[in-house]
Amino acid sequence: MKLKHNPQSYRWKNYYGKKVWTVNANDVEWVECKHINKTGTIVQLEAQIDQLKCTLESLQKTNTTGIQQVQSDLQNLKNKLSTELKDRRFKLEPELFSTKVSVKEFVGSKKKIQFNCRMKQIPANTNNATTGHKLQGMSKNVIIVTSWPTGFKNWEYVVLSRARTLSGLYLVKPIDMNKSFKPSIQLKKYIKFARMQESNLLKKWEDAMSAITWL
Repeated sequence: MKLKHNPQSYRWKNYYGKKVWTVNANDVEWVECKHINKTGTIVQLEAQIDQLKCTLESLQKTNTTGIQQVQSDLQNLKNKLSTELKDRRFKLEPELFSTKVSVKEFVGSKKKIQFNCRMKQIPANTNNATTGHKLQGMSKNVIIVTSWPTGFKNWEYVVLSRARTLSGLYLVKPIDMNKSFKPSIQLKKYIKFARMQESNLLKKWEDAMSAITWL
């Protein structure tokens, strides 16, 4: 990240007991980013390089001929990989975005006021960290849980079940084992209501089917 000269907004803040340096987008010239998802070509080149390295080590141990050829092939592959990686980095500059906002003046208000809102920000959505809501339905090789929210029933299961293996699960904070994981009263009432509705619907369907005169 390249900051402007003497950025006034550059300061640290306390986030959940962590010291985090922050800066306003107005004080940023550009942010350098890098594509982390490897292309098939990059993966193939890296595999070939690893294979040739193993071959070279084997040849050097036995003093077998052909070392120079392997070294030459290895250097050619490294040059190709370097070329492929060169375009993986790019810079983003802050941009000014505007949108229309519609809000109520107070909770019971029937009218909404509209106004324009402008904000300068980096045009990118990072996903180094995400919420449990967005993780639902996904499976990940590695899950790092930094904190547990309050006020959610059985949220632990929703988050923990996203990890494919136990070895890929990391907890920054332990699970509160004194917490009750039983279904809430509201959930029990809803399940009871849903089953009753299902039973009534099936009964109506059976009555309608029995009233049909079959030819």
